[in-house]
Amino acid sequence: MDPQVTWNELQDAIARNDNEIARDHAVSLMEWLARGGFPPRTSDDPSLDQDAHREAARECCRQVLWSQVDG
Repeated sequence: MDPQVTWNELQDAIARNDNEIARDHAVSLMEWLARGGFPPRTSDDPSLDQDAHREAARECCRQVLWSQVDG
């Protein structure tokens, strides 16, 4: 899996309000990160390190998955 491609597709799905695709990508990315995979680049902010990108990706995925429960 390429976490950057998954991240980019997740962001596209969110922008299109495609909840099913967003959820699929969020699950895949969360599983990848849980197995110790490297995080995608979530921002162009040069001050962010890998830990910050990892946490940003996890938080986005949690929000996508949580909104599925609420929605």
